[in-house]
Formats: sequence, C-alpha cells, structure tokens
Amino acid sequence: MGDWIALAAAMVLVATLADAPGVLLVAALTIGYGSLTTVWTRYGMRRVEYSRRLGTGRAVAGDIVPLDVTIWNRKRLPLPWVTAEDRLGERLNVRERPEMQVDEHQQGALLLRNDWALAWYERVVRHFHIDDVRRGSYRFGPVQVRLRDILGRLAGEERFELSDTLLVTPAMAAVRHAEHEMSPLGERRARHSLTVDPALFAGVRPFQAGDSLRLIHWRATARLGSAVSRRLEPARGRAVMLVVDVQTVDGPVLTWDEDTFESMTVVAASLARRLLADGASLGMAAANFAGSPEKFAWLAPRASMAQMPRAGELLARIGPVPSAPLSALLAWLTRRIPPQTTLILVTARNPGRHLATLRRMKRSGFGVELVTVGPDAVSHAQVARLARLRAMTGTVEPSWEKPDAVILVG
Repeated sequence: MGDWIALAAAMVLVATLADAPGVLLVAALTIGYGSLTTVWTRYGMRRVEYSRRLGTGRAVAGDIVPLDVTIWNRKRLPLPWVTAEDRLGERLNVRERPEMQVDEHQQGALLLRNDWALAWYERVVRHFHIDDVRRGSYRFGPVQVRLRDILGRLAGEERFELSDTLLVTPAMAAVRHAEHEMSPLGERRARHSLTVDPALFAGVRPFQAGDSLRLIHWRATARLGSAVSRRLEPARGRAVMLVVDVQTVDGPVLTWDEDTFESMTVVAASLARRLLADGASLGMAAANFAGSPEKFAWLAPRASMAQMPRAGELLARIGPVPSAPLSALLAWLTRRIPPQTTLILVTARNPGRHLATLRRMKRSGFGVELVTVGPDAVSHAQVARLARLRAMTGTVEPSWEKPDAVILVG
C-alpha cells in the first residue's frame, strides 16, 4: 500500500503544480485501485467456500455421472474474478468442458477450470456431466482457488483439500454357452457326500433296509410291483476362485494390450455374476496391488449376491501391470483355499509356462479350468486342452465398450 500512496502523492503534487486536473483524476483512481487491491489481498479469500459433489461414488462403465461445483462468497466484499482449478482423474470426459487443461504436476490428471465474478453473499452452482466413464478408480482433488483484481493481478489464493473417489466397475453381460450341452463353469458332480440334496432327483433303486419311508417312490412302486426308493444326488456346494491374469502379453511387464485387458475385466465380472447367481461360493484374486500395499488383490470366497459389489470393486482397482508373476499367485493360493475349490483362470496369454503348476494343483484336488481371451484365445485354449485341462474361449460381443453377451466356446 505504501508504494501506491507514494505514487498517488507524487501525482497529486505534479497535478497541483502543473494545474492538471486530469492527472489529479488519475491519482484518485490510483488511490482507489490500490486501496481495493489491498482489501482484496487481505480479506478476499476469507469465507470463500468451494465444494464438489459427485452424483454417485460408484458407477458402471458407460454410465453418466453428474458433477456439481459450488462457489460461495459468504461476506459483504464482492470479488471481481475468482478462478478454481479442480483436479480430476485421467481419462474423464466432462460434457460441458470438451477440452480441459492437463495438470503439469500430475501426469494424466485433468484440471476442471471455472471463473466467476461474485457479488456479496453470492452462491453459484454449476452442473456438469462426466460422460461414458471407463472402468477404474478415480481420485478428485485438491482444488486451487485464486482471487484476482480487476486488472487480473493475483490478489490471493487458497488450496482446498477436497478428496473424492469415483469407483467404476466393469460392465457386465449375459454369459452364453455356444454349446448348450456344455456343463456350467465350475460345475462338477460330487462323488461322495454325507448329505444329499432333495431337489436333485437321480432316479430310483430297489428298497433297502434302513431306507426312510419318506424316500419310497410310491408311483414307481405301484407300477413295478416292488418297493423302490428315490435316489438323490449328493449335496454340492461349489467353491470357485476366479483368478485374473492381469498381464496381457508375454514380455516386458510395462507393455500391455488395453483392449484385451478391458475385455478380460468384462469377462471376469460377467462370470462372477453368473457363478453367484448359480449359488457358488465365489472368491477372486489377481497379481496386482489394486490400490493397496498388499502384493495380491484378494477377495475371500463367499456364497452371496452381496459378494458382487466387492468383486466389481476389485476389478475396478486392478491394472494391467502385475505385482508378481502368475506362478507366485497360484502358489500363494494353494495355501489360502481348500483343495476342493475350483480355480478358473481368465488369461490372454499362452498358458504353456504355467501348465506344470496348474496340473500339479489338479493332482492335489483342485478343479482347474481356463477361460482364454484375446486374439489368440483359440490356440491358447487348445494348448490347455492338450495338457488335459478344461479350457474354453471367452468373447465379448459386440465389444467391451458396449457388451451385450459373453460367449463361451469350448
């Protein structure tokens, strides 16, 4: 403020000596501008509130997510120029801002910029829409709010640590078998069981001592002329571990096929929903950090449709860069799941290098099945079949961006 006063005083002195009223007017304007700038610098950012509200914290790939941004000047001092730069996650398309600035401090992050001129006690809400969100986990924030004077000079700034997360799960589609006689995934007839399932009728047999009278098939007994009992299948409780091989190509781990990886997540999500709907106890694993310090992404098996949101969250957080070799994950799983569990491996790579491990798991009592995805899915499935492992190909139709069905062939 001292510089402005000194400049204005010099101009007043010159205007008085030279009898120049124009210079005197400029001096008055200079004092006014300097005074306002000082006030804005000292008090401008006080009681300025910025908020961001997402329409939802969880979405499915392809959804439209509403985003509201609010600025509120809660004081009597008007603000001529307020700018807010809100950091958004990468690859987000804001309908109302088709071209957004890239944040130079965080690679890939975008900046949603807004400018306002706020009167006293004015509150402004702007509505945005994030179109066609893609699978992933997105972090929002922080926000940098700057105040400028009428000439555009910086008069104050503040950083708001507003943190929000948008979790986008893969899209799911109906699972269809190209061969209708093919048994469902993870389905195996139990050979022995202490209990039977009364809903699984398997035929009749001659009545034996010790059979319950409730098991007698009266109509067949009357037709055959001798007592026969109903024969029931052993009770089956399927435990399935869905393993996603996040590495899409053999070679450097920092190289991947994005379309193939996204197709794998759609296939995995669709299979998970199908298995849970069929009554299986489903778990999931992947060799990826998935936003946590743990070496492997892991979801313990559970037989409930409430498991589906957890499976979707795991698939939303994983990426195509592995945290460890697939063989390490398979060895780790043998210590975490019982031998009766069926392991379904969703992979886009040639399974040849892992066949020894998979066959060893099969000999130990695990059920082992493969679902191959990608341009070489047919040849990769054939490699697994030659090793006497059940394998099928999984194709997303028509595309992973807009999936209508997952076709299993094998």
